[in-house]
Amino acid sequence: MYKDSIQARREIARNFTALNYRVDPLHWQTLCMGVNRDLQAKKMRPNVPVPSRRKVIPFLKMMHQETGSMLKAILAFGFDGPWTSSGGSFRLAREIGFDIAHYAKNIHHKNGKVTFLEIGAAWAGFRAEECAGHQATISGLSGEFREQLGESVFLHFTNLTPWHASLPKGVTEHPYVTAAGLGALENRGVQAGEVDIIYSQAAAYFEQDYTAFLRSAARLLKEDGVLIFNHDPVLASAMDEVAWEHGLRLVRRKQMGGMNGAIARYHRLRSSPVSQMVFPGVKRAEDEEVVCESLVMSALRRNVEV
Repeated sequence: MYKDSIQARREIARNFTALNYRVDPLHWQTLCMGVNRDLQAKKMRPNVPVPSRRKVIPFLKMMHQETGSMLKAILAFGFDGPWTSSGGSFRLAREIGFDIAHYAKNIHHKNGKVTFLEIGAAWAGFRAEECAGHQATISGLSGEFREQLGESVFLHFTNLTPWHASLPKGVTEHPYVTAAGLGALENRGVQAGEVDIIYSQAAAYFEQDYTAFLRSAARLLKEDGVLIFNHDPVLASAMDEVAWEHGLRLVRRKQMGGMNGAIARYHRLRSSPVSQMVFPGVKRAEDEEVVCESLVMSALRRNVEV
């Protein structure tokens, strides 16, 4: 695992250099921890409920069962840091009433093409049994669009380390790419302004440079494209301001608590300036109409006064 960790850090640093992106030491330390979590997760079955290390006996039993070695279980307890089982789904999107598969189908029907990007989706894995889960993961989404993959449907996902030796046509893994470094995808076949949906469950949560993340995501999204991710609730107001500056409007936010934090859904603004002048925090269409009407009336009053 040590050699893989070193390799991943080098590749991530190389991507940052290509983007002329400078990462501060604390942020880099967090990324290194993320790399180790990634490598640890590969050793376990998906969605294993790993007990807290505070519960010593249950933790050791679980790790012994998963790794097949008591020595590895003890090392995991004493030296490896917090363990995370692989997994991943579209659950967070469903929590805020957004069905990714249904939305993707509508976009494909309307435009004849759909591009989806998930940050950290490698954890979900592309396994035969996953495809049976229909649209629960990106793997299930690939099964739903099996006939259109590579022709009119393109699925991309990032991760801190590589997970798959082969993938279905039209599905592309982008290892060594962080949430803040999404700009690296523009050199890997993902064009700016071409992505319909960007989704992250947990991966963007640990991104400390949310300004770079939101800027890069906004650049990749189409007009009216959707960005869904979870984040630390404390950052909500600051994120909304940054998002607005880069052409993203908040549609909905839901507080989940715990490690899920808050789930946010942003849409990329259209070119029309008046119809899209919606302040961060607006959640409903009727609220948007009120805001726009208010802005127009204010402009008319200023003209009358002049």
